[in-house]
Order: sequence, then C-alpha cells, then structure tokens
Amino acid sequence: MISRRDFMKLGAATGASLLLTKFGLPQFVVNAFAQSKGLAKFIQPLRGVYPLDPNGIPVALPDGARSWAGGTIVAQHYTIDVNQYTDKLHPKLGSTTLRGYHSRKNLGGSVDQRHLGGIIIAQKGTPVQITFQNNLDKNTHPLMIDKTIMGADLGDNRVSTHLHGGGVPWISDGGPFAWFDKEGKYGTSAQSGKMNIYKAINPRLQPGQAEFYYPNNQSARFMWYHDHAVGITRLNAYAGIASAYIIRDAFEAGLVALGLPDFIEKGGLEIPLVFQDKIFVDANIATTDPTWTGKKLPGSLWYPHQYDRWDAAPAGTTPFTPPATNSVIPEMFGDTMLVNGVVHPKAGLLARRYRLRILNACQARFLNLQLYEDDGTGKPNLNSRGPDFLVIGTEGGFLSNPVQVSSNQPLNLLDPTTVDIANPGGSLLTAPGERWDVIVDFKGFGGKKFILYNDAPAPFPGGDPRYDFNSPDPLGLNTRVIMRFDIAKVTAATGTDVPMLIDPSLSLATSPLSGIDPFLAPLAATFDNGALVLPAGIPIRNLTLNEAFDNYGRLVQMLGTDQPAPLPMGYYVDPEAPDNGTNYARAYDDAATEVVKAGSTEVWQIANLTMDTHPMHFHLATVQVLGRRSFTDPNGNYLYSHPTAEAPGAPLYTADARGPDAIELGWKETVHMNPGEVTTIIMKFDLPVVPFSVPTSPRKDMNGTVIGGNEYVWHCHILDHEEHDMMRPLIVV
Repeated sequence: MISRRDFMKLGAATGASLLLTKFGLPQFVVNAFAQSKGLAKFIQPLRGVYPLDPNGIPVALPDGARSWAGGTIVAQHYTIDVNQYTDKLHPKLGSTTLRGYHSRKNLGGSVDQRHLGGIIIAQKGTPVQITFQNNLDKNTHPLMIDKTIMGADLGDNRVSTHLHGGGVPWISDGGPFAWFDKEGKYGTSAQSGKMNIYKAINPRLQPGQAEFYYPNNQSARFMWYHDHAVGITRLNAYAGIASAYIIRDAFEAGLVALGLPDFIEKGGLEIPLVFQDKIFVDANIATTDPTWTGKKLPGSLWYPHQYDRWDAAPAGTTPFTPPATNSVIPEMFGDTMLVNGVVHPKAGLLARRYRLRILNACQARFLNLQLYEDDGTGKPNLNSRGPDFLVIGTEGGFLSNPVQVSSNQPLNLLDPTTVDIANPGGSLLTAPGERWDVIVDFKGFGGKKFILYNDAPAPFPGGDPRYDFNSPDPLGLNTRVIMRFDIAKVTAATGTDVPMLIDPSLSLATSPLSGIDPFLAPLAATFDNGALVLPAGIPIRNLTLNEAFDNYGRLVQMLGTDQPAPLPMGYYVDPEAPDNGTNYARAYDDAATEVVKAGSTEVWQIANLTMDTHPMHFHLATVQVLGRRSFTDPNGNYLYSHPTAEAPGAPLYTADARGPDAIELGWKETVHMNPGEVTTIIMKFDLPVVPFSVPTSPRKDMNGTVIGGNEYVWHCHILDHEEHDMMRPLIVV
C-alpha cells in the first residue's frame, strides 16, 4: 500500500506552486481491530434525566449563591466533584470504569454518579459560579497515556474544565495549561509563584480545587463542558469527563407558545442526544492485546495505543522509533455507538413533536444523521424514510430561519476519487463538537419504529472501510445503526401539541423578542467574479491547516499562518517535497501569532492543506461562516503558492466561492473546514464583563516570553488532532 508521504509526492509541481494531494487516494495503514464484544441493540431505554427517568442523567442544582459588587450581582453556586467510578452501559456488558462530573446537589435529591452527569441549566443574565473538586488519584487512569506528547508527563490525574461555547473570562475557560490536580499542583497558565488565577474568584480556594465564573450573557443555546488538560484531553473526554450546559432565555420561552416543545426540566418533550463511539475490553484481552496496561476487566474502555501507519520518515532524516506499545494515534474510531451514555438504546416516544438537542461527542467520527423505518429485524429500511428534521439552531443559538432537512439523504462519498466535496449530499452532517437544535414531528407515525442511521466515512471525507462497522448480524458491531425511536400507537392519552408555527417562513432573527445576537455580516453571501465580497474595513487574517511529522516520524496536524516558519526541534516536513521542506505550521508552544484586540472584529480565511475535514473550534468567540472556495485542480491536487519576499503563501483558486450551507446561517463555534478549500469566517472578540479583576496569563512560550493578555485557544475538535499538535493560542489584549 502506498504511503501517504510518497503519495503526496506524486503530483509534485514546479515553479512557484506547492502541490499537495487531495483526500481520498489510497488510504493509510492502521493497526486497528474490533475489540468490543457484539452487544444486542435496542434492549435498553435511552437515558433521560433524573428523576423523571429513575436511571437518568442527573441535573445539577445550585447549593448556594455568591454575591458580587455589593450584592448587585448574585451568582448561583455549584460544587462539582471530578471522580473515578463505574457505570453499567449495557445489560450484557461488565461495569465500565469512567471518570466524570458529579454535582453534589441534584434535581430529585441524591443520585448515584452516572455517565455524562451533572447537566447544568442556566438562565441568561444569571451568572453561575462553580467550585470544581478534583478527587482523582495518581496512577489510576483507566487508559494508557503516551508520555511523549506535550504535557502528558505532567500527571494523569489533572483536569481543566472548558465550557465549550461559553463567553467566559479566560481564567474560567479551562485552557490546556490551566489544569489542576488533587495534590494542589497547577499548570503554568494557572499559577506563577504565589499568583493563582482561580483565587481571583475565590481567595479561599483549597488544594485540589479550581473556581470558575460563567456570566451567561449569551442567548439560549446548548453547550457542553468537558476536560481540556494538556496531553490527556482526548483520554479524559473519552473516559467521560463531560456533560451538558444549557442556557435559557425569555425569547426561547416565548417560542413554546409557537409550538416549541417545553423544556426538559419541566418534563417537556425535549431530549438531549449525546453521541459517542467507544471500544470495550472483552474477555480475550490478554490474547488480542497483550500490551494493554489499562483496565482489563471485560467492559472496561479500550483505546488504540500502537502507532502503525506508514514509514513516515522522509529521506535523510533519523527520527526516533515511536513507542512500540504506548503511542498517540492520528485518529480514534470506536466500534460501538453510545447515546446518552448507553449502548445502542431505544427511546419510547409518543406520536408527537419532539425537540432533539444533538451533540456529536465522538473523538473523531463524523455523523450523517438520517431516519429510516425499522424493517422488522432491527435493520433500517433505506426505502422507508422517517419524518424530516426541522433545524432551528446551532451551537450559537437559534438560526435566522428554520431549515427543513430531508431525513433520508446518504452522503455521496462512496467514490472519493470523483466526489465533489462542495456537494457531498447528506442529511444532517455533524462533526465532532458540533451541535444542532432540531424539531422532529412523529405525529401520524404511531406504532412505527425508526432507526437513527449514519453513513459518514471515517476518517472524513476519504474513509477507510475498516472503520465502517456495518455487520448484518444483530449482535455484530455496527457504527451505522445508532439508536431506535419506538413510537407509541396513538391513544387518547398521548396529548396534543400547540399548533406548529415554527417553520422556515418564520424569521427568528427579526422577531421583536429575538435573543439572537446581531450578525456581523449579511447572511446572504455576495460574489464578485467568483470571489466572496467581504465586509469593508475589516482586517483579514490568513491561516493554514497543515501536516508535518514529529520527532518519532508520526504524522501531526498543525495550525499555522501563510508565512513559513521553522518547526520545533525534531519536527520536520518532507525535504523532498516541492517546497524544499518549508512549512507554515506552528507548534502550540511557539510564540503566539493570533493576537487580537478586545472588541475588534476580524475575518479569518483558513486554507486546509491536509487530507481531512477539520471541525475547527474557537474559544470565546462565536463566528459567522461567510463562505468556502476550492484551490483543488481537476486531478485532485491542491494549488497553494510559495511565499516570497514580496508576498506570503496564497491559494490559487480553481472554482468560484460558495456561501454557507443553509443550516450554517447562524452563529457557530465549531466549523467544518474541508480539504483543499479556504473557509472564510468573521468573528468579534468581546471579553465578558465580570465583577472581579482578571489577571493576564503568566504562561511562558518556548522562547521564555510571558504570554500575557487573555489566553484562549483555537483548535481542531478531532481530539487526537488537538492533542498532537493542532491547537494554537488565541490571545486577546
């Protein structure tokens, strides 16, 4: 099988153009195998929320209040533990050792810790203040940790809580180096000498604690909070340190009268759906993986830990040999689907209208969500569609207008050598970290069963069939079949819905009570000779998504600018490549390049020079997608000019620009960026107003320079990419 590095050389260009291969050519080799035991599908109910569902996910309640500014600001206070515990995720699966959040006070009273627990429901304008208590012991992590990547050697019981989508002060953003452990140690962003950023909020902080303040001055939206500790983010998130965070506002409450199902905390027909893919240890672990040193009881979590891709070392280089049994991998794809923390569940629903709050919490797997009727054997009948999706919101709140999305559209990616990534088809394509607010009306479908189905290739968009688990055996591994909705037969007790007035004709953005933030640019893209017309007077920042190799010869995905830069010591690009080994990538620890002024607005144009679609996530800011444009030629090669003394690198466009997808016409903070395309976004860097002084970052970069300012980050939300090394500081000054 041809190597990815060698394949990148096949179309080497001459002159001023750098030629990189498009996705979809012969795939790389992966040491992956199906570890999980096949489990029966649809035999356990979807977890709702406790106490409406006795086995449901707990909803956190405040345990007091904290006053600020002489009592004029009152924050609802929560105490949340971070524990290691066990949970039962399937009746035929042994207990799984997990890590996760456990709120000390919960709706319905005391409740055992459960996977994805501690849902927080906040109100716009009412701050939330949280004391996180780290109870994780050293040397107990249920997974194997590769100590050769940045930060992973700092300890395996560290945590750093990030509110994904939150407009929060940087000291409450949970950055990678703002971690803390049980013993009272803190990361270099959190502490310098006697200065501790968390004591700016709570001077009486105890060892093993961190204090966070969330202003909640954002419109209604579905966010989530999860771990972000450097070097072990992917492992902590996979082990379960994550939960939902919902902001409500008056505008959202007013939509209930227009047919929006009532809220989950009121017993309404609103259902959070958190998707994950996992691999579980089985009874044969000693034979199938004798090098595994994580938890070994059947039902424990397993994570790929052997790097076996290709001979990545370019000619003339002598990288180290990757750790034989404990190495980071490029992407993790599980073989078993979980929803709300349980394996392949079923949800018994009424023949009524439901609001689904969707989160893709997978490590790397994209999901193209579709609905098909069960054929009677637990398989989807692809010729019998379910009700369509009415998408009303994204990560940043409500869309400007609802969008009707067909529920039976497969992706057109079966032949990656001919597919047009600009028109991949599909129903509800959802990248890791991405969220949708969706209405599905099951009225008229009483007595039917519908399977939620996925056909997105992994990796996306090129795909490798070894990651597409699609066994016809009811007990076989299947990542296409996710869960099932069982619709009750219509009876007098099913209730009735308010007439549906939320439809694509309703402009939510122009409603007098709209909670949607004013947009920075018109939603309808305009073009001039095939180019996007950008807002006048707004600075433009050109950035790149790149591939390189680390000092072990392992592929790394990296962020960078349009200017070449020396890679960290030991990192390299192929010296035989047409750019003679220059690269645009920066390591996380390099001097910050994305330094912006508080209150400023910028347009970012991000060129993807890699083979993957990357879901790029921006801390602090929500963004508008303005458009995308290809620099891929008819042979599938990328055209990107070399920087010169007179000009930086630049894409050589090969097609006209196109505007955002209909379901992107709102605020986003996780944006998929396709290979061989420039994605253009606009965002404003407003710092939140808080009732205490916010110190600047004490962390030093690799040059010994203090970062200063307000330290946020931007990164890919494929967690293996983020960890190694696709993340950069975003400094607001």
